[in-house]
Amino acid sequence: MFNLAKSYVLFFFSHKKAESIREAIFRTSFINLFARIFGYLKQLSIAILFGFNYHTDAFFMALSLIGLFLIFADVFDSLGVPNLVFAKQKGEEEFKRLAGLLFTFTNILSVSLTMLCLVLIPILIRIPIGFDQKAKESLETAILFLIPYLFFNFFFHHFGAVLRSLRRFTAYFVGELIFSLSAFLTTFLGLYYFNSFVVLPISLSLSQAIATVYMIYTGREFLHFKFYIDEQTKSIIKHFFYLLALYGVFHLFIVVDRIFASLLGEKGISALAYGSMLAFAVGAIIKLPLMSITALAETKGSLKTINKFAKFSLFISLPTTFFLFFFSHLPVEILFGHGKFTKMDVGLTATALKYYSLSLFFYFFWQVLYRAFQVLSWLKPVFFVAIIGVIINGLANYVFVVVFRLGIAGICLGTFLAYAFISLTSYLLLYRREKIVSGSNSTS
Repeated sequence: MFNLAKSYVLFFFSHKKAESIREAIFRTSFINLFARIFGYLKQLSIAILFGFNYHTDAFFMALSLIGLFLIFADVFDSLGVPNLVFAKQKGEEEFKRLAGLLFTFTNILSVSLTMLCLVLIPILIRIPIGFDQKAKESLETAILFLIPYLFFNFFFHHFGAVLRSLRRFTAYFVGELIFSLSAFLTTFLGLYYFNSFVVLPISLSLSQAIATVYMIYTGREFLHFKFYIDEQTKSIIKHFFYLLALYGVFHLFIVVDRIFASLLGEKGISALAYGSMLAFAVGAIIKLPLMSITALAETKGSLKTINKFAKFSLFISLPTTFFLFFFSHLPVEILFGHGKFTKMDVGLTATALKYYSLSLFFYFFWQVLYRAFQVLSWLKPVFFVAIIGVIINGLANYVFVVVFRLGIAGICLGTFLAYAFISLTSYLLLYRREKIVSGSNSTS
């Protein structure tokens, strides 16, 4: 028994074997199941020990605002994977060279954006237009305590990109498991003993630091600086700015949703956060889009590969959406309807869950599609699609919430319309491009 446990520990901390997508989905889904369980236990701790109030609204609003800065980490993470895959195909030295360059850029981004966030705090706390002075003060406190979370996230994503480009998916997802477990333990113990909302941002910052140390240790062979300017570097920088819009869609949707939720009164933002978490829990377990970029890079973003991931996304999302739409109260009541989580909290969260579930397939599909555009280095068209999608989300929220007064349901329906637009439009662009390319090759 001891030797078996020891072998698992050694596997988690020194796993260097490249994995197939099928093998990785099976293994990482199992790991992510435990990560999501700990994530659920963390949210359950908040629900039972603290409940929904203006403090939790401020915390979830702070998370969405910090997410705006983390767009840069997400972009650099996914931008690194295809370029590292291509570099690896050229040789080990080329791979290490590029990994060193990306690590240099990661340090620059982490320091500069952390400082920028600190400077912009007086502006950030004014963004939720429905917040009163007490909520704004809590928001400012939450942002300050989330600064380490922001800083360490860049390094976690960098080494995650390196590991995934080497098909070492399990090692990466173990890092996420460590973060999830640490966040649960610190949240539960902190709320139990101190019953203060500052526990929530502090627990995330501390957990991110612990998980990042693991990631750095696991990828320590690539812990070095390198700086050079060549055509590939210029291409990475050019694509970086286009990708900000694509990766920013999800974060901007969340921010827009929560801005309008701040107009609904206390608990609205918290209910949206919990409803979104439950609606997209399947995606959090499987992490299919994160692995899709490796397969897309290897097949040059072929429509066949995209369709394969689309079918898999549809297979997962349809039954999930059906259940969550018609029985939304059931999982909310069972999972969170305890302690200080009131009947009002259950009702608001169930409404958010019901209507957010409609976006599940398009949420999956969009993440595969924009990675295909990225691999193809064809970013300008989908850049404008993403911008239009954010505008549609904002306008739809205004119409549904301010004009028709549909409340939380209106916010979620606005997100659904925006995701449907960007997904369908992007797929049509990729379909048309492949047909044109195929036609040109056949005539030549």
